[in-house]
Amino acid sequence: MRKADERGVALLLSLLILTLLVALILEFDAEARREYREAAAFRDNFKATMLTRAGVQAARAVLQQDALRDKKTGEQYDGPADLWAMPIKNYAIGDGLLSAQIQDERGKLNLNDLAANTGDELQKKTKIQRVKRLFEALQINPDLVEALVDWIDQDDIPQPAGAESLYYQSQKPAYRAANAALPSLGDLRLVKGFTPDIVDRLSRYVTVYPQEGGVPINLNTADPLVIQALDPEITQSIALEIAQGRPYKTKVDLDRIGSFQAIGAKLRASPDAYDVKSDYFSARLSITVNESTKTAFAVLKREPNKGDSSVVYLRTF
Repeated sequence: MRKADERGVALLLSLLILTLLVALILEFDAEARREYREAAAFRDNFKATMLTRAGVQAARAVLQQDALRDKKTGEQYDGPADLWAMPIKNYAIGDGLLSAQIQDERGKLNLNDLAANTGDELQKKTKIQRVKRLFEALQINPDLVEALVDWIDQDDIPQPAGAESLYYQSQKPAYRAANAALPSLGDLRLVKGFTPDIVDRLSRYVTVYPQEGGVPINLNTADPLVIQALDPEITQSIALEIAQGRPYKTKVDLDRIGSFQAIGAKLRASPDAYDVKSDYFSARLSITVNESTKTAFAVLKREPNKGDSSVVYLRTF
C-alpha cells in the first residue's frame, strides 16, 4: 500500500513538473514571439524611414527631370499637366509601397507676405486685403488677418483686431508673439483665434514659403478662390474662366481671357502679383512596409537654371 502511495505521489510530482515545464515553454514561446514582433516592427519602421528619405530624393529628381524637359522644349511655365503634378499611388519601392503628391506652393497665398520687408505701404495694404478676401471666401473671420499681421511684424503695436505679446503673456501658459515669419503652417495654432479647424481649412490655399515672401502667385496652379482673392475686380466667373483656360505659357497669355485683360495689365504693374511658373514645391509622401507607415512633408526649392532642388523644410511622422 505504501509503495502504491509513493508511486501516486511520484506521478503527481511528475505531472506537476511537466505542467510547470509546459507553462515555461509557453511563456518562453510567447516572449519569443513578442520579441520577434517588436524586432519586425522596428525593422519595418526603420525601412519605412529610410524609404521615406529616398522618396524625398525621388521627388527632387522628378522636379529636376521636369525642368530638363522644359529646357529642351523651351517651355517657361509650370502647370497641372507637368510631370511633377502626377500623383503616385502604391508604387513599389524596395520592400515598401509609396504614395506621393507634389504640389506647387507658388499657387497659394503666402501668409508671410503680410509683413514682408518689401514694397511700400500701399503694396502691404494690398497684400493684407488679398488674404482678407480669401478668408471671407472661406467663411473665416477676416479680423484674424490682423492678429496674424501682429504675430509676424516686428513691432509691438497691435492692429485694431490684432494681438501682440501683451495678449499672449496673459494666456496659460504664457508666451510671446514671434514677431517673425511663420516657419510652418502649424505655427498658426499659436496665433489668437486660429483653431485647428481654421488652420486645416486654410492649408489648401495658403503657404509660408518662401519665408521672406515677395513672390508672385502661379495662376497655372492656383485655386479659383486664390485667383479671386488677387483683386476685388476678379469675380468668381472670371476666376473659373482663368482656371479652365490653363496652361498659360506667359503672363500676357492670360489676356486671351477677355474679362481679365484690364485687370491683368493692372496686376502686371506689380512684379510680385502673378506669374505662370514656380520654384517652390511641396511633396507629401507615405511609405508603408508591412504594418509600418511613415509619412513625410517636404518643401523643395528648385533652382531655375539647373533644375536642382534643395530641401527647405522636412517633417516626418
